Order: sequence, then C-alpha cells, then structure tokens
Amino acid sequence: MMYPKICNLKPVQLLSLISLVSTLVQEMEETATELDGVSPAEIVFREKLFASDYSEIFLVTVRGQQCVMKVHAGRGPRRYYEPTDRELDIHVLESTAYRRLKAWGLCDKGIIPRFLGTMDKFDPRACQPHLNMFLEDEYPPSALFLEYIPNLEMLHLHNYTEARMDNFIEGLREIHKAGVLHHDVKPRNMLIVKDDPNPDRVVWIDFDRAQTYDIHLMTERQKTFIAEEQEIVESYKVLMEEDVRVGKLDQMYLVYCT
Repeated sequence: MMYPKICNLKPVQLLSLISLVSTLVQEMEETATELDGVSPAEIVFREKLFASDYSEIFLVTVRGQQCVMKVHAGRGPRRYYEPTDRELDIHVLESTAYRRLKAWGLCDKGIIPRFLGTMDKFDPRACQPHLNMFLEDEYPPSALFLEYIPNLEMLHLHNYTEARMDNFIEGLREIHKAGVLHHDVKPRNMLIVKDDPNPDRVVWIDFDRAQTYDIHLMTERQKTFIAEEQEIVESYKVLMEEDVRVGKLDQMYLVYCT
C-alpha cells in the first residue's frame, strides 16, 4: 500500500490526519483497563443475574473487586453465506464498543457502566458449575467485566420523568458522537439508577449488537443509521409521556414487547 508523504498533503488532509492520529493515541492511552489479564481461577461467582441463548451475566468478585461478568458464547470462522462488511462476534462487538466509549469519557460521565476489562477465549471447565452452559460448545467463550451498579431498574411508566428521558436522549447522542451505533435501543437497555445521589441518573447497557465506526471515515449510510437511531429514542419521549398520562402502556406497548 502506498502512503502519501506528509509534505504533499493539503492543509485539510493534514488536519484530518493529525485528528485521526490524536484519536488513536487517545484510545490506546485511555483504554487501559483495571481487570485485563484475569485468569478463571481469580473469579469468585456470587450470583447469576441473567441468561440467554448466547450469554450469561454474573455478579462476581475479581481481585477483591465486586463487578459484573458478562460471558459470551464463542464464535468460529465466518461462514460463506454470512455478511463480510461488519463484525459478527458479539464479544468483539461489545468489547470494541465499550473500549471506544471508555476512551471518549462516557464511563466517567456515568452514561454507561465502567468498563474494566476482558478475558478472551478461556476454558470454561475452570468455572464449573457456573459456566456449564458453555461446556459443550465448539469454540471457547469470552467475557467482559463491568462496573456493578446496584439498584438498576428498567425505564417504565412508574419511574418515567422528563428529566430522565432527556438524559437517555443526551446519553445516546454522546454514544453516537463517539462513533458507536447501539443497534438495540429498547427500554430493557435503558436503566434508571435508583437511590443514586443524582435522581435523574440513567445508564445505557448491552452493546453486543453495537457497530463501532471510524468517526473520520463514516459513510453516508452509517450516518443515516445513527440519525435514525437518535430519532427513534427521541420519539419514545412523546410516546412515553402519552402512556404515563393515561396510566398504561399503549403507544409504547410493542416497543416493550420486542
């Protein structure tokens, strides 16, 4: 591959290159995590919080720190009929999104849980009986570690406020500025933090469908996806306020069911 000499670049191109390099350096420096290099023997399982066909979530203690461990089923090589223009491994999707968002300061702002690190392609036999779901899988699972935030509650009619909804909208806008498309903006991933010193604090979770774009090379199609996702969440505000007014899920019913 041939690269242009810096001296031959136009001023606009040079500024773009400087911005790109700055972003890459920032991500490399700021994505240093607290729990990388964890071995299965260091994990103390406390409680299973959630399970699906593709992942399980546990409350664990690692190196004396209580946190959430999300375990993703392993994935093999891409099959011939699968798309080649995007990542399909849910662990790669989620860990990549969290690293980008952490680098952009969203963990520090409390918009998402603090990302602590990953444990990639490990042997689940060392975590039995807790990870027996993955024992017979062809490919080994991977895990990521997240801040444990107690007293989380899904957005619903009884806890809806305009301020909280505005924070969800603004939080998603910050996620998009970092070049991340959430790709699953449903109420189950929009959580209220009960008993927080800030009564309006909300967090976005679950980035295992997220697409992380190069913010300097975003296509028009990718920009459209982001704009449409923002519009969807902004529409929730109107629909939720109507449902709160009548006291039952109606306008938002299908959103909660899917």
